[in-house]
Amino acid sequence: MNELETDYFKHHWKPNYSKFKYSGWALLDKIKEDDTILDIGCGYNLFKEKLGDRLWGIDPANDKADEIVSLENYTPQRDFNVYFILGALNFGDQKEIETQLQKLADITKTGDRVYWRQNTFGNDHPFHEDSKKVRFFLWSRQNNSKFCEKYNFTLNNIQDDATNRLYAEWIKN
Repeated sequence: MNELETDYFKHHWKPNYSKFKYSGWALLDKIKEDDTILDIGCGYNLFKEKLGDRLWGIDPANDKADEIVSLENYTPQRDFNVYFILGALNFGDQKEIETQLQKLADITKTGDRVYWRQNTFGNDHPFHEDSKKVRFFLWSRQNNSKFCEKYNFTLNNIQDDATNRLYAEWIKN
């Protein structure tokens, strides 16, 4: 994440989980009583209030996170079986995304569930017209399939969520 992206998420971005049909508060319906969750790019860590100590939120820019760290630099201190990635791995070129996906593959184990919200155009954020400022990775159904195969996940579900977003569920093989 570059400095402008970090600044944007630290000082300007505000969450609105209610507007997402599949990947906001609706995710609570998918969580089982014994699940432990890592929220990657948790922002204001809003799920913490609902899930308590079963959730650990990491974020490189927001001091509401349980741990201020990027996924690439994160070392799990406990076991998780559910991962939320709700708009967090949307920035950078393919090499940067694949570095993050490799880390995700390394920290997950067979049967773990990953719930995604992915930007397909990135045009609802400031600076979207200047790719030198905020570098959006443009997710698609095709690269979900390709990345699942490459990093040993099954693409369990994928559908449109809200304007210019995909909702995906990956299961670790």
